[in-house]
Amino acid sequence: MMTEIVASPALLLADDNPALLTTLVEMLQTEYKVVAALSNGASVLDQIAMLGPDLAILDVSLGDLTGFEVAKRLKDIGSPVKIIFLTVHEDIDFVSAAFDLGAFGYVFKSRVTEDLIRAIDTVFSGGRFASNAPPTASQTKRW
Repeated sequence: MMTEIVASPALLLADDNPALLTTLVEMLQTEYKVVAALSNGASVLDQIAMLGPDLAILDVSLGDLTGFEVAKRLKDIGSPVKIIFLTVHEDIDFVSAAFDLGAFGYVFKSRVTEDLIRAIDTVFSGGRFASNAPPTASQTKRW
């Protein structure tokens, strides 16, 4: 029986909280190739251009540029990197805005241990992922 070798996605992580960034690297590096862990938006743009990761996991708040601004710039230049937002913002308007910018995933920091790896695997295999949004009428909207 042959073992199927499945490629592991290369991840770029960006969060302005150094402790969380360290935790994310520790959590993900055994399953995935973490190519960079960054704390600001400008370096994210530079490193995505240089390293070409499969997925970028971005905080919405990155200090110099928001994760949304980074996503918009990447979309504008036609970058193939897929974006998953990891954020404290659990408001449905933020979720909608993220998907409108072309994000493939949206994970609440309150659910990082339950959802992040599922989100990465879902997005890497061609799907989209969102943490359970608060129950609202607009939650039935399909992304």
